[in-house]
This record gives sequence, structure tokens and C-alpha cells, in this order.
Amino acid sequence: MPTLFTEANELRRWRSSLPTDSSLAFVPTMGALHAGHERLIQEAMSMASTVIVSIFVNPLQFNDPKDLVQYPRTLSADIEICRRLGVDAIFAPTEDEVYPPDQIQVVSAGTLGSLYEGQHRPGHFDGVLTVVDRLFTLVAPSLAIFGEKDYQQLTLISRMAATRHPSIRIARVPTVRDPDGLAISSRNIRLTPIDRTSATKLYESLRYLQYKHLSGVTDAKDLERGSIEYLQEFGSIDLDYLVCVDADTLDRIGSVDHLTVVLIAATIGGIRLIDNVLLSP
Repeated sequence: MPTLFTEANELRRWRSSLPTDSSLAFVPTMGALHAGHERLIQEAMSMASTVIVSIFVNPLQFNDPKDLVQYPRTLSADIEICRRLGVDAIFAPTEDEVYPPDQIQVVSAGTLGSLYEGQHRPGHFDGVLTVVDRLFTLVAPSLAIFGEKDYQQLTLISRMAATRHPSIRIARVPTVRDPDGLAISSRNIRLTPIDRTSATKLYESLRYLQYKHLSGVTDAKDLERGSIEYLQEFGSIDLDYLVCVDADTLDRIGSVDHLTVVLIAATIGGIRLIDNVLLSP
């Protein structure tokens, strides 16, 4: 059974008791664990001698208060998943433990944090970086594991870690998908059966874009246009953005002549979904 910590002082004592030559892998989550999280934990188990998972619904990254209230909280089920996978410890703190009054400095996501997802969710990435920075300080892991589904978030976390936590290695895990191609997310359970069918069109549009690229199309606007036109056939999909960007800088590009990521976000049945695919030159 994983050791459950709710207080930062308990966590620090446990962390200091680990052998100095051991490696500690950290999987930060907001709970409601699913197959995507399980893949992250399995990767963590293969990379380190000790694995800790955090479960904390971070209020700073919700720009919509209703979204925060509706976010699923399933601690008992999450603990059971961690037990089954062999996790060593779980950190499930209260908000006061993570954010002691008058002690927390908000970490700015900068210009990149205001683009794409940040444009539609103001302040979201500042909240993400602030909580990850705080958790890195409390847990002091050797490495931290993140999924590539939240590609912009992962890019920002990697930059923040390189500056503020250079001793922590960031490990990336490819997006985990259901058999129909939909990227696994805790939000998927809120989709109706009809909306779920519509949601699979997001990945279909990305796969279509990949196919067009493999067939020789390299102009980014042409690639984007074809997928956008495909999605416009489905009135149930409210597309926020579909853009080809540099895989490292996330700058918009004119031509796919180096590693590129295609970012997509849409709202379906009131549920916001994101996804991405990579294009190699």
C-alpha cells in the first residue's frame, strides 16, 4: 500500500529518509486517474527506484470557477490504482499545504503562456507553473513524468524546470489514446455518446493533416486549411484553433521543414478538448 502524505513536513521527512543513491520519480496529477496516468506511472516505475504521485486539484489553473467545482475528485479510487501499480507514496495535500499564506510567488508563463491555450484560458499556465514549481520544491524528485497530450504545458514546464529546478529531469510520455483515437482525458467522461463521436473527429483531422504532409504538402497554411475545412462539416464542433508550430519554440511556421507539432483545441458539448500530433520533415 502506498504511504499517503497530506502534510508537507511528513513528506520532507520521508524524502530525507530515502537512500542518497536512490532515484525518485514524480508523477504530478490532479487525481481522477485514468489509463493515461497509469501509463505515466508505469514509465516512472521503469525509470526510478522510488515513485511518488501527487493528487492535488490546483485552483490557480482554473479560470472558470464552475470548471473547478465540477472537476472530479476520486481519492479512494486513485489510491487503489496507485496501490495496484506499485507506487511507493502519494502526496495529497490541502490547499494551505501547497500555498501557505503570504509565501507563494506566482510563476509567470510569459508570452508563450498567453498564446493558443493561454489565449482562451487567461492565467491558466501561470497557475500550472506555480503549482509545479511548488511541488518540485516539496517533493525534490530526480525526475518528473509528463504526458505529451498537453504539449504547450509540457513545453512551458520544461523551460521552467531548466531555469528553476535544473537538477530535475523532465521525461515525456506519448499521448495515450482510446481505440477510437480520442486522447484519454478526465474530461472525456463528461461527453455524451453523440459528443464522444464528434470528439473523435479531432484526431481524424490531425491524421488527415499527417497524411497530406506525407503525400508532399509542406505549406503550413494549406495543411491547416484542409483539416479546418474537414472539421467545419461537423456543426457540433466549436474549433478554437488548429495551428502548425515549431516543436521546440511553438512559434507559428510557414513550412514544415523541421520538427513540427500541430496543436488543436475545440469545445464539444460544452467540454473543452485538446490534442496534437508531430510532423517530421
